[in-house]
Amino acid sequence: MWIKPSEVLLANALWETEQYTKYFILQHRKGHGESRGLSSLLVGTFDSIFDTKPAPYRILHQTPTSEVYHAIAMGRTHEEIVQDWKWVQDNLQATLAAFEREDDITDFVTCKIQSLLATHDPLLDVDEDTKKFKNTSDKFHRHFNIPQDEKLVNYYSCSYWKGKLPRQGWLYLSVNYCCFHALILGVESKICLRWMEIVDLSKTNSLLFPDSIKVSTRQKDYHFSLFVNKNDTFGLMEQLLDMAMKGLIDEKGTYNEDKELRLKISKNVPKKASFMKRDLDARAKSESYRLLFRLPSNEKLDGCIDCTLFTPYNKQHVSGCLFLSQNYICFESRVSVRDQVSVVIPLRDLQSAERTDNNASNTSLNKAIIIILKSRLPHYSEHNESSFLFAQIQDRDFLINKISELLSRNISLGYYSSTPQDLGDGDKPSWKFEPPLMTVFPLSPIPEVNHVQVEKIKSWESHFNKYGRGISMYKTSELVNLVYEGIPDVLRMEIWMSFSGAANKKATHPGYYRDLVDRALNRHSLANEEIERDLHRSLPEHPAFQDKRGIDTLRRILCAYALRNPNIGYCQAMNIVASVLLIYCAEEEAFWLLTTLCENLLPDYYNTRVIGAVVDQGILDGLVAEHLPSLHNKINQLGMIKMISLSWFLTIYLSVMPYESAVNIMDCFFYDGAKIIFQTALMVLEWNEDGLMECKDEGEAMQKLGDFLLGVFNTDGRGAIRNRSYEEQQRSMSIQTLINKAYLNYGKITTGQIEQLRVKHRLKVVQNLEDAFESHVIRCVSDCYMSQQELRDLLGVVREELISQKRPMPEKHDPSQQPYECYQVDFEYFKLLFAALSPWGEGEQAEVLAARIFSLLDENRDGFLNFRELAFAIGSTSVAEPAQRLKLLFAIHLPPILTMSDIESPQKTEEGHEIASEATDFFDSVEASAPDVPGHHSPDDHLASSANPQYNFQRSFDSQSSVESQQTETKFEKSMSILRNLVMSKDSTGNFKVVPWMTQAHFITLWRMVYYIFDCQNDDDDVCNDIAAAATVLFELGDVSKQFFITRDESDDSLASAAAACSSTLLLDGSPDKNGNPQTPSEITWYITIQQFLATVLNSPPLVAFLSKRAPLTERIEQFKKRRFDRMHCL
Repeated sequence: MWIKPSEVLLANALWETEQYTKYFILQHRKGHGESRGLSSLLVGTFDSIFDTKPAPYRILHQTPTSEVYHAIAMGRTHEEIVQDWKWVQDNLQATLAAFEREDDITDFVTCKIQSLLATHDPLLDVDEDTKKFKNTSDKFHRHFNIPQDEKLVNYYSCSYWKGKLPRQGWLYLSVNYCCFHALILGVESKICLRWMEIVDLSKTNSLLFPDSIKVSTRQKDYHFSLFVNKNDTFGLMEQLLDMAMKGLIDEKGTYNEDKELRLKISKNVPKKASFMKRDLDARAKSESYRLLFRLPSNEKLDGCIDCTLFTPYNKQHVSGCLFLSQNYICFESRVSVRDQVSVVIPLRDLQSAERTDNNASNTSLNKAIIIILKSRLPHYSEHNESSFLFAQIQDRDFLINKISELLSRNISLGYYSSTPQDLGDGDKPSWKFEPPLMTVFPLSPIPEVNHVQVEKIKSWESHFNKYGRGISMYKTSELVNLVYEGIPDVLRMEIWMSFSGAANKKATHPGYYRDLVDRALNRHSLANEEIERDLHRSLPEHPAFQDKRGIDTLRRILCAYALRNPNIGYCQAMNIVASVLLIYCAEEEAFWLLTTLCENLLPDYYNTRVIGAVVDQGILDGLVAEHLPSLHNKINQLGMIKMISLSWFLTIYLSVMPYESAVNIMDCFFYDGAKIIFQTALMVLEWNEDGLMECKDEGEAMQKLGDFLLGVFNTDGRGAIRNRSYEEQQRSMSIQTLINKAYLNYGKITTGQIEQLRVKHRLKVVQNLEDAFESHVIRCVSDCYMSQQELRDLLGVVREELISQKRPMPEKHDPSQQPYECYQVDFEYFKLLFAALSPWGEGEQAEVLAARIFSLLDENRDGFLNFRELAFAIGSTSVAEPAQRLKLLFAIHLPPILTMSDIESPQKTEEGHEIASEATDFFDSVEASAPDVPGHHSPDDHLASSANPQYNFQRSFDSQSSVESQQTETKFEKSMSILRNLVMSKDSTGNFKVVPWMTQAHFITLWRMVYYIFDCQNDDDDVCNDIAAAATVLFELGDVSKQFFITRDESDDSLASAAAACSSTLLLDGSPDKNGNPQTPSEITWYITIQQFLATVLNSPPLVAFLSKRAPLTERIEQFKKRRFDRMHCL
């Protein structure tokens, strides 16, 4: 391979010369090949530690008087470098003799090589950093045999502590794997972990493992240290691990790279060799950006730039950062809390962005742009600020071009159309949008409450006049104080929509809610049924939900959301939250608030496993331990932390407080995010600490907390409607005081800290849930003969394969199916497992056995075995009792699994070796003396051949799925059911009466398979003699049986009932007789029963001992796991 010519000062350092001419030298790297000398080991260690391992062969160019060499070619193999060497000799060597000056020779050689590169190397124009990363990526795939579609994100030099000694090497981080490789003095160390396998990730600093990162799996801890930048490495590892956990939560979510990022024109952005690293960094920044400004979950940050914002309310220029994304311009100040300000400007409201001239007398206005909003905005007020002035922008022209580009692109895509959908002249809606239910069902007026509400409205209107209104208002510290005091009832809808970001979703989805409701109400689903049951339990004390009008409105938004997000569907706590939203908000606004709350503000709270609430439960537990250590010990002793977090957090205190008090917490929640629910919980626990310390059980403690929360009152409200005897209740604390104290005492808890803690606790929660689910699966399949550890190991292998194949798995927590149904394998993978784990899987006939067992156990005939069926197949052939193994062997040699056309067995392998020659000789002699047995051939012999086991397997499925008469299909299912029940039953004295008899042709095939299984595992002549003796006895029994061939009793529970239903014409085409055996019109004259087969074989101690051998499944599974990547390439 030709390379860009580069200077080499020391040609023989670490290299040895093989050939040389006057102008060229062919060398190979010391330590390459079979050499294991000290110098070779040292060179290999040096290359591994410093990541300098080059290709093992190279060609250098040098002129006689020069001390500088030029590397012009490198090769991975000797053949490759010899081919380049030959080209040099044929095309350059003779030409160089014509030059007089050595400088001209060097120039000619370098130009020639560069011209070759320009013709053949597509990476010539790629910078060296990118080339180096590509080479490292190739090395990563080569070291760990990982598929090429696995993207390397970044790699870091570090040490892995193996025992008490560090091994210097390289840590490779990809989307799905965390890998380490080191080569020290010829000893190679490899670690390859899936992110999904990791249960803990932490920074440690101990005497044994100083300043290291600890990665823990269920089996082992790994310590890595000596990082150049540990924080950067840990941050990337944490991000990749969190992506894996979110994938386990979603179960369908996979990483998809942002292809638009490759086309993005960036400025002043640090260069990264890895596109994946750039993509992940952009994702992290976008997530922080969305969290800061409450933007939709699909919003992507385009960039940010330092600037100043002119604030008209105090005539100041505030320094900060301007953020630009696909649909928004946002600003966040970098000043003290008192002067803090932030702004969100939707691009859909933007009319123009223009440059302003520099002002010599006022430099603060230099490099400024003015953002002008549309004159009539679809906001809630006409008092919106019409323009925003940003100045001190270093790359002003670039920013203007970016804004123009985003505006033109979004307008062309129709993102900003706000015209509602036209229903048409003839389409009249069957329902209409409801206004806030407090206006439809007003409560009796209270003068004092009305007066307080009027005063609050005046304060807010004054604030709006000064700072603007709607989404694009100036958000300052004064706004925070107003929120803490509580928002007036009539303004809650507007302010909640603006603060939460729900207004953005509503504005970009005109007509969406109506269409969703129309579709949702006309469908039948489990979610709709659950909603119907809970409608009358939702805030029943409020008159709105004692009336059909209010109930119908609640039904519409819950059913619409269940249709919008089927992953969540409906959770019982949602009805309480939705009820309160409907009291203060119009119907469509309530829907978008519920959407924002479920999908953005409280992620994963309302799915089937309420994972988000369980994660926050762990966060609360940690915060209580940090801030209230004494109470934390008591709470753990009482075991009540789970009850606290789930009942409080899922409904944002609406289910435990009077709702008119809890809405003040919702005010802060929509403004400040989830931190308020933690701050409030800590304050409630602190206020009740003394009483809780005296409680003797969790019931008493929960009663005490319940009484306190029920007594939280709103000084500006009507009194607690939730409790009808409110006047008789003791008031505990006003909600205003509770919120104020919560912010004062726990104000240091920030939204960013909560998100960071969520990442940490999400890992623990998801892995605990995975462990619990897998334990449930193993409990459900514990009757499959294997030990708990063997089942766990087998499940791990299957799970790894399903992840590697990226095949969608069934919903894990679907109540309509068994948990083991989530783990399914097809025949191709079952064949590999059977060959690697089962003693029957050795040799040429392994695929035949695998196909027959697969066909028997695939109960629903979908081409997959669930984990229970798989475990039974492996367990019954590897570790089961002899009787169970024999029953399975007998069953898979009966029709319809083994048809007459399948009985011709090849006697030689592909290499020409005989298969079970003793069995072949024995049966040849028996068949020579035996009379002709009718039924050895059937009219459909031409349809199949046992020379192709895969075809036989496929044929059984094709025959099942073909268009046949209903009687034949029923008979087939009945036959398969009888055989399946035979092998699944552990009762050795079961009802064998319904099991079909075995004809001589089927028995001969069966006994050949017995010889084959023995031949693959044992060379004991005694066992071989016993097999022959047992076969002789069974043949004699079959000859005797023909004297007693009589009709068996008909019964509803036997195969005869199914056979008798068939017409005589079916019996003439090779279909089973009343005993379930395939026949020709001739009379059957030879047969054996399952009882005779079991009694004869189990009466031979050597055969019983042979069949009692337990395969070392744990060891075999471990060996199979070590070969998993090679296996993946084979597939």
